[in-house]
Amino acid sequence: MKRILIFTVFCFCLVGEVMAVEISRAVMLSNSCAACHGTDGKSPGAIPAINGKSSQFISQSLHEFRDGKRFATVMGRHASGYTDKEIQLIADYFSSLP
Repeated sequence: MKRILIFTVFCFCLVGEVMAVEISRAVMLSNSCAACHGTDGKSPGAIPAINGKSSQFISQSLHEFRDGKRFATVMGRHASGYTDKEIQLIADYFSSLP
């Protein structure tokens, strides 16, 4: 009985540690990009890869899509939902990836 109690306490402590992991806002915002641009921005197909691109390039591109200065069938709709700060978070995140 004592072993079961110790094991149960150990499992709860382990779960507590796993639940304590915090995902940054930049990672959360960037997750939606994975559907088209691939995991971590490494596109497996015809959609351009965005990992490792400069923060300035990504930020400028997203602003142009959002503001209607650059045409795309999907990106304009995605970018229109982001604030300037969120665009910068996304740009900084993908530029930090190898």
